[in-house]
Amino acid sequence: MNYKEKYLDHFSLTKADFIYCEYSWIVKRVMVKAENIHHIEHGANKNDDIENLMAVSYEVHQLAHDEKLVNSRYHLKAVHETFLKENPYDL
Repeated sequence: MNYKEKYLDHFSLTKADFIYCEYSWIVKRVMVKAENIHHIEHGANKNDDIENLMAVSYEVHQLAHDEKLVNSRYHLKAVHETFLKENPYDL
């Protein structure tokens, strides 16, 4: 199972489902479709655990990779932890 499948499986989603951009949902409180599953930690710390995978829009993905988000990795980690707790898929 690849990392994208692991993410979908964790939330019992399919590719056909609407997948929230976690950043937009938690930070901006708007529904934006995610196009990417992003690894929060890269390099030696990269793993495919759900704690390190978050769904993001194309725009947020680019900002994260360009490190244009304030304290990018730490901020994204906090956003993702909040998303996992609030889990809008359980509504």
